[in-house]
Amino acid sequence: MTTTHEENYAFPRGFNLGDLILEGNRMPLLTPSEDGGFCLLYDDVSEKKADALLESLSLQLLEHMPLESLRVEMFDFGRKKFYHLSPLQYLSIYRVSHDDKMIAEHFEELEHTIITRHQELLCCNRPNLNAHNQKSKLKQNYHLVLINLHHFPTTEIELRRIKNFVESAVHAGVYVIAFGNQEIETSGHEGVQTILKHFKNLRVTNNEFEITSEIFEHTQVFEVATFEPLDLARPALLEQIMTNANPEERFAPESIKLETDTKVMK
Repeated sequence: MTTTHEENYAFPRGFNLGDLILEGNRMPLLTPSEDGGFCLLYDDVSEKKADALLESLSLQLLEHMPLESLRVEMFDFGRKKFYHLSPLQYLSIYRVSHDDKMIAEHFEELEHTIITRHQELLCCNRPNLNAHNQKSKLKQNYHLVLINLHHFPTTEIELRRIKNFVESAVHAGVYVIAFGNQEIETSGHEGVQTILKHFKNLRVTNNEFEITSEIFEHTQVFEVATFEPLDLARPALLEQIMTNANPEERFAPESIKLETDTKVMK
């Protein structure tokens, strides 16, 4: 998507993982987004805790960033995980691919976006999409790709494509959060291992988050502070996003402006 909107089209510098709590004071714990994303790995008892963080983080980004500047993309099969993201599908800011064919097509579209942006937009004085969007009137949107590692990459997607994707995505404004049960770490799938090794790993065991120096540089703070993972009021965030989008006005017939003075060529 391209837009001429003048709002600040910059992806936040960090992913909000929750709060540091010190003597009753709270401050957000951010892990840098310039790394391109992270892997969230949980054990059996911690899946709900991990899901709450993922959905809260996605909704918070959608609510915080200018309307339509971010699309959340999901690669996942099986049961629905994120009930408060689902209503955003008809606004085209959340998209789910839930079978091999859909995922293959979806991944190819993201690949095309990344390649096109590297070829046509990025250069020495615009090394990434944030830099481009600060200098250009034609803003490009960002993508947050949520990947269930148990279902992606599929065997049909070559390792070369996975490597190119993870290495070039962030500069083109495509961020990745891969997630899965910790058992995926023993997978023999080279594509899965490529993703696990490329991105920093955040582990959740027995509902406790392991904040390493890879995730947050100043780990010494945990000697005096505690960490509370992100678990926001998701219904309220969804309501605010819908209010910002104003779908009734957006899709009302009188708000749809058709082209005039068009000619039909015979």
